[in-house]
Amino acid sequence: MSESAITEVTRTSGPRKVVFVECAAAMGGVQFSTLYLAQHLDRARWNPIVVCPEAGDLTETCRRLNIQTHVLEQLTLRSTSFSIGNDVRLPNPAAWLWDVVALFIAARRLARFLRQTKPNLVVTKGLFPHFYGGLAARQSGIPCIWHVQDFISERFKGLYRRAFGLAARLLPDHIIADGAAIGRQLNAVADRSSVILNGVDVKVFRPGGDGTRLREELGLPAGAIVIGHVGRMTPWKGQHYLLEAFAPVARAVPNAYLVFVGDPVFDTDSYQNKLLDLTAKLGLEDRVRFAGYRHDLPEVLAAMDVFAFTSVEKDTSPLTLLSAMAAGLPIVAFDIEGVRELIDADEQLLLVKTRAVDALAESLLRLLSDQELRRRLSLAARRQVESRFSLERHVMSIEQVFLKLAERSRPALGKPFPAVADRQLANGRTVAKHSLHP
Repeated sequence: MSESAITEVTRTSGPRKVVFVECAAAMGGVQFSTLYLAQHLDRARWNPIVVCPEAGDLTETCRRLNIQTHVLEQLTLRSTSFSIGNDVRLPNPAAWLWDVVALFIAARRLARFLRQTKPNLVVTKGLFPHFYGGLAARQSGIPCIWHVQDFISERFKGLYRRAFGLAARLLPDHIIADGAAIGRQLNAVADRSSVILNGVDVKVFRPGGDGTRLREELGLPAGAIVIGHVGRMTPWKGQHYLLEAFAPVARAVPNAYLVFVGDPVFDTDSYQNKLLDLTAKLGLEDRVRFAGYRHDLPEVLAAMDVFAFTSVEKDTSPLTLLSAMAAGLPIVAFDIEGVRELIDADEQLLLVKTRAVDALAESLLRLLSDQELRRRLSLAARRQVESRFSLERHVMSIEQVFLKLAERSRPALGKPFPAVADRQLANGRTVAKHSLHP
């Protein structure tokens, strides 16, 4: 639909309500994408409402930005598998049963909220919300979009993926995937899906920021060359590879420092503790800083000279990487598909074979020793984001899908949910993890 057509429809019908059903209120990449989208949708066309399972950073930020929010409490999900030894995982049938009950309870409560709110569109974010949000939207006769931003587990010979694929055929009207790899997992519903990569605000994330205050706060000396990483403290983000690669860099470059920004968010702190132990084992306590979770990402990136992106799987159009590119940082990254689909040419960043610690160290040393290379990478990365991954471009692509779906209606399915008393929710705690992955 053309821009003029969208304007004409909006002028005659007014803003449409869009309910975003979030999996958590703690801020991870999914939640930032929700915030960016809700914040930058054209308010003359769309009225965003963010629904979370608990209060937290996302709800507080939305309220500060005058974005309507609602807390819809849920029962705590249980792990759908359990470990035997280090490498063997088995299904947990009792947990499956519990989670199904939790799903129907959540769907009943959301359906009640949707009947009260009467939105034009429901957008689900996170695996559990895809299921209960899809059920609630279908019961209420409201078009539903799944915004899928994580891979589906292939464990147990693809059981999880097949279950997700079946639900994808039955529940959503459309699916938006934020990476080509996720799109392939949803090939069975390719006629009702789109791949739309993420975008960032190039006015907020831009070269030339001032990171002096943060450097002072972290106790970094004048003249320090800072290698930075931003992301959740979880094994698939690969921070331990970066730590190991930094050891020879620290020996070769006396003024090089490594800064990790982030915390476990949805996980326990076991991996973060392992990183702290590894830092001590490598004798890097004086050269490594753990800054924790920060709200001031533009300033964080401004305090860095080089950005390292070390995810070993899963990440698709990662917002931290796009933000670093927009900030004009020279970047070294593991060569995963989610990174490759952001670039048109290798000169936009340095790619390293995934998990190759020695190659990562060599690339970091190369960047630190070659100022002209850093300048070229910085300019190329910034141009790439400006041309392909601006937030305006991303929002416009999403709005096109929203408008097509918001024009539709579908018959409600009546009341398909078990009559589970809502009082059961009083004993439940909010969901701390946002998927049915084991």
